[in-house]
Amino acid sequence: MVMDREKLLQQCSNYFKNNGGYNRVLKKIRDKYKSLGKIGGTIKLENLTQNEKDALTGFLGKNFYKNSITIKLERFQNALKDTPYRELSLIEVLNEYFGEEILTKKIEIGIYERDRKNFFNEIIKMFIDTIAYEWLEYTMNSKQNAYRILTQRYDSNKEKLKKDLIIVCKGLNNLPCFEKRNERLALFASKINKDPHTFDERMECGKLLLSGIVYILNEKYPKNAENNAEILYRVGLIKDEMSNFTMFSGLLAYKENEIHKGWEGFYNLYEPMQVSLLNLSSIEKVKSPKGKVFVFENPTVFSEVLHRTIDKQPALMCTYGQVKLASLILLDMLTENGTQIYYSGDFDPEGILIADKLKKRYKEKLTIWRYTKEDYERTVSNKKVSDSRMKKAEKVTDLELINLVGYIKERKYAGYQEMMIDELVNDTYSILST
Repeated sequence: MVMDREKLLQQCSNYFKNNGGYNRVLKKIRDKYKSLGKIGGTIKLENLTQNEKDALTGFLGKNFYKNSITIKLERFQNALKDTPYRELSLIEVLNEYFGEEILTKKIEIGIYERDRKNFFNEIIKMFIDTIAYEWLEYTMNSKQNAYRILTQRYDSNKEKLKKDLIIVCKGLNNLPCFEKRNERLALFASKINKDPHTFDERMECGKLLLSGIVYILNEKYPKNAENNAEILYRVGLIKDEMSNFTMFSGLLAYKENEIHKGWEGFYNLYEPMQVSLLNLSSIEKVKSPKGKVFVFENPTVFSEVLHRTIDKQPALMCTYGQVKLASLILLDMLTENGTQIYYSGDFDPEGILIADKLKKRYKEKLTIWRYTKEDYERTVSNKKVSDSRMKKAEKVTDLELINLVGYIKERKYAGYQEMMIDELVNDTYSILST
């Protein structure tokens, strides 16, 4: 009986295959069944060929000599019962005709989700009782963090994803911070995967590693390269350590509870010193002997104030027009020891955004210095600020700076620190005396 049914299926399939007039209608029926999950609904065919008109008119017993027709699937199934293949179901015929088991969309989705879950569970189990296990389990269960990246990569190339995920999980489980040490990112990547570029920020493994790190730190994914470097630094990974530097004078560093000899030499000579992230990574703490540090955006202003206040030897810093991670790390270390920050910069969108960024980070530990409307009028130049640049300043959140941004927007000209060096020098003396 089984063989008879198999032969009957083959005969029925061959009947439809040998007549090209059925090909389009059977494809439409298959797609409708997959969509609905049952034989039901209607299909529509347009621009019928003569062959299709002849075949469907004969099979369904209705005049289909038209350009466009609509067919109920139930009618097609009933028509099958009036043929020698009456014992067969339409689904059986479709399976045989297309040479595969026709699955409904619902079943296909269920199989896909089952297979995907098994794929990730297999990797998760490799790292049980580790931080990588926690990250992956959280990501897949919450559908947060790197979930979208992981599912998209699963669809595109799950074999490559599996290799990358294993590398990333090994990286997360061996972050330098767990051993209270620092390590260059390239060297760390070489140890994990024998490739110094494995965890570069543009590499897939780099993006996934960063997703794992922000989970560990309970932070948001970094928006730019500077935030990226800071996040990595917090777990002991140093990126671009030599070009990420800061300049200062009048500060002392400590290592193993003793004053760092190099820093001490520059301090005693009151000469400006430049340090990189790598230098800072070996320092335990930094102090300003006078309890204050004056931070300037402009290197010319920094140098002039340094020269004119040499008798008082104040602690000074220069951000070089932007706040690199090295500057932030140094300021973090200073504020941990109770140092008060005074920041002064240019009266343009970029300078004001730096002031706002630092205020957000250090709050009451930072004083916005010489950023009034009167100070702006002292420094105003003949250089116009474009509307597109001013638009950047709309991100400012500090109330004092918001009012200043509105004033500069009306005036349309930038102001520069160099025009009030006398005031900055006088303020430095005055603040140190309090």
